[in-house]
Amino acid sequence: MRTTISLPDEVYTTAKELAGSRPFSDFASEAIRARILDVQRERLARDMEEGYRAEAKVSSLDAEWAQVEVEEL
Repeated sequence: MRTTISLPDEVYTTAKELAGSRPFSDFASEAIRARILDVQRERLARDMEEGYRAEAKVSSLDAEWAQVEVEEL
């Protein structure tokens, strides 16, 4: 897909230098993909942490497993 974006001059200059002889669009696509993965991982970690905290407040474990949970096995 073809698109147009605006970048601050210093971001473009640095990215262009880092791209070297590669086409700038390839470099930009790679950078965007990497950032997408970072954001997805950050969101997953946040969601997992929120889930663990909610579970700690109100455990959904059956009572027979409560002792195991306390023993941290």
